[in-house]
Amino acid sequence: MTTARPFDSYSIRIFGGSEGRVAMILCYQGGSFAGRIDFYPDGAALPDDYLWHPNPSQEYVVLHMPMSRFDAVITTLRYEKPLQLYSYANREIGASTPGDGYLTTTTKEPVGEEESSP
Repeated sequence: MTTARPFDSYSIRIFGGSEGRVAMILCYQGGSFAGRIDFYPDGAALPDDYLWHPNPSQEYVVLHMPMSRFDAVITTLRYEKPLQLYSYANREIGASTPGDGYLTTTTKEPVGEEESSP
């Protein structure tokens, strides 16, 4: 099953240490939490992306990426819109539903045109 969570703002957390999650981008739609992207040291085994169900009325997308993708993700957040977190997961499994996911733009961009600054 596919889940898309649009978002229009974000915050960044960068953690100390070199093990486990080293950075996180929290994504929000109109001030409400939509999901997050967790970053791990390059070469570390990444957890599965998943849908997080803290209760029956809430569902968030959680993605995991190596730290080497952090700059590309930040560039995408700064220059592209609209954006959404996207997940393929079976909702029937439980509170944390494993699946595959990604960050995506929701509109098609013209080829060869440079983005204007925000």
